[in-house]
Amino acid sequence: MKKVFPSKVDKFIPILFWVTSIPPIVIGFREKDWVIFAIMIIVFALIMYLLYDTNYIITKGSLKVHSGFIVNKNIPITEIRLIKKTDSILSAPAASLTDRIEVFYGNSKSIVISPKEKQGFVDELLQQNSGIKVEI
Repeated sequence: MKKVFPSKVDKFIPILFWVTSIPPIVIGFREKDWVIFAIMIIVFALIMYLLYDTNYIITKGSLKVHSGFIVNKNIPITEIRLIKKTDSILSAPAASLTDRIEVFYGNSKSIVISPKEKQGFVDELLQQNSGIKVEI
């Protein structure tokens, strides 16, 4: 049993990166500054990769939070205590800034995520650990 929940991606985030990346790319190309051009293409591709390769995988007994090659965290579902809505805009493996939840686990650990299908995500976790308190 493996269920994958992709991260919700706010529409304005890719647009923001397009708008801020295209001018330096065009200038680098027009001025034949291949270093700037290459750096901007790489940075743009990396950001898009991270936005669209962020997901949350629920398997038997484990929640895996995955965001490209940067975040790869396994959380035992039995350790999850609370899931609640958050407005935190701190850096997190979440491609949404407006629709986030915080998962509290262990004694004092937490992680902010943004599954596109929040209720289905929570329901899957509750099937394995009915003791999780939910405040969304």
